[in-house]
Amino acid sequence: MIRRCLAALIVVISAGVAAPSAMAEPPSKKVSVERVPLADGAPEVPGKGREIRRSKPFAMAALRWNGKNPDLVEVQAQHLDGTWGEWVRLPAVDGQDRGRPGNNQASEAAWLGDSTAIRVRAESGGAPIDAKTASVLLIDPGTAQTASTAAKPAVISRAEWGADESLRTQCFQQQGVGVDYGDTVKAAIVHHTAGTNDYTAADSARIVRGIYAYHASELQWCDIGYNVLVDKFGQVFEGRYGGLELPVWGAHAQGFNKDTVGVSMLGEFTSVSPSATQLESVAQVLAWKLAGNYRDPLGQVTMVSGFGGSSAKYPLGTEVTLPVIHGHRDVGYTECPGNLAYQELPALRQRVAELMGDWTAGAIYQKWQATGADAGPLGGVYELERDAAGGGRQATFADGAKSAYWSPATEASLIQGMIRDKWRELGAETGVLGYPRTDELSTPDSDGRYNHFAGADGSIYWTPWTGAHEIRGLIRAKWAQLGWENGPLGYPRTDELGTPDGVGRYNHFDRSNGSVYWTPGAGAHEIRGAIKDRWAQLGWERSYLGYPTSDEYAVPGGRRSDFQYGYVVWDAATGNVTDRRY
Repeated sequence: MIRRCLAALIVVISAGVAAPSAMAEPPSKKVSVERVPLADGAPEVPGKGREIRRSKPFAMAALRWNGKNPDLVEVQAQHLDGTWGEWVRLPAVDGQDRGRPGNNQASEAAWLGDSTAIRVRAESGGAPIDAKTASVLLIDPGTAQTASTAAKPAVISRAEWGADESLRTQCFQQQGVGVDYGDTVKAAIVHHTAGTNDYTAADSARIVRGIYAYHASELQWCDIGYNVLVDKFGQVFEGRYGGLELPVWGAHAQGFNKDTVGVSMLGEFTSVSPSATQLESVAQVLAWKLAGNYRDPLGQVTMVSGFGGSSAKYPLGTEVTLPVIHGHRDVGYTECPGNLAYQELPALRQRVAELMGDWTAGAIYQKWQATGADAGPLGGVYELERDAAGGGRQATFADGAKSAYWSPATEASLIQGMIRDKWRELGAETGVLGYPRTDELSTPDSDGRYNHFAGADGSIYWTPWTGAHEIRGLIRAKWAQLGWENGPLGYPRTDELGTPDGVGRYNHFDRSNGSVYWTPGAGAHEIRGAIKDRWAQLGWERSYLGYPTSDEYAVPGGRRSDFQYGYVVWDAATGNVTDRRY
């Protein structure tokens, strides 16, 4: 028996931001719903509706009303840094009052991210509805993440126990091999190292170094076979090189090295039982590994045997159903991990389950399940679920090609490929864009892919011909106003960049030789084609024209753009371009 121990948007818009709301309270850990009469909001403003402010943050909203459904219900949220998000349409649902059809109708609830103010546009026949007949529901869904409590135990690294990495690298070079990885971790195999139980805590690192040298040089495994080793004092040692968070392909159980983690207890347990401290550390290691790889410590798993030698119990290609936590003797002809250690496995599984807590409650796990778990497009967990910045969580799937991120302000969202590469280049969740707030999605024209993000009202768009580029703030808002990628500008072909004079910001686009330029004084405006060419010839923003103060617009016989100190006109009949001072 094992002795038991005591047990949205975060917007950083360079292109101008609104003043933040008054100091907001932190989001609650409990769900709450506040109903606010629409008539309590500020007076109706054309195009912006009625505005309601609160000191207590909310993250979702819905509308309820009496009588006929409005033709249009839209909301826009102001987030914690004072910036306003996009307008979100709220479709109507069948009204229910305590389960009975009634006259009090309602919209769907929409996720907005942590917010302190909301604008509501509700119209019928092109006019605002009577505010006295409607109420806004402000919903705080709480911020508690109730996933596994299993934390990574303290681990003595290879450098700390004195691994001579030249043994590994020279063997790799001689054999023409390197670190191998499986697809995920499906099971844990418990071992003992055999040998003496009579060692001190100071001896343990020496024992590990000796096993490493033997496995790497003498057996020509190029490294220590086990992924993790644990001594009788509870010290945990990093084993095989390649990263404990990853499915490193070990050399600890012939035919079953792939997609397993091998944890070996220092000592021999045929006549002596493992210490309670040793077993507790093994349980902590397994709880961390299995929780992060979404494996049930009390469950079973079907494995397919790989190539093995004379000690392998199953021929190549045999399907074998095993406990998720099992002993070396279950897959090989061996005494390992010793009779007395093997007898501890049922209690070990229970202890691991206790340490893992409610490991299925996490948002990323639930996202993975919803996509088909191991059989879905994500496959198994590649780099186990772990902490991310700001109280978030992250996990990597599909041999490292896809990632999922969650934060208290955003749902679990998938990000991958060149969009993920660009996001990481910009600082990932700690950068200007913050956490993703959508999965990677296809654009309406089907040519591109994109993710929206919680920070800076930002997005990253990708096409095969432009690559991946970020766009944010008021420049993104202008691009959206012009029709996104279906508008005259097409897709971004640069990130948002600073102008040489240090005043403005801009993105270039792939259509119409177009750009959007922003300054604090002039705002964001598009400029393109021959007019942009003339502006460039004159010296861009350092020319006598300064920055654009209008989008390109139609004039008799051509097109025109206005600037701070002049204007440029294009003649449709001749193609001539003329610039003038005011």
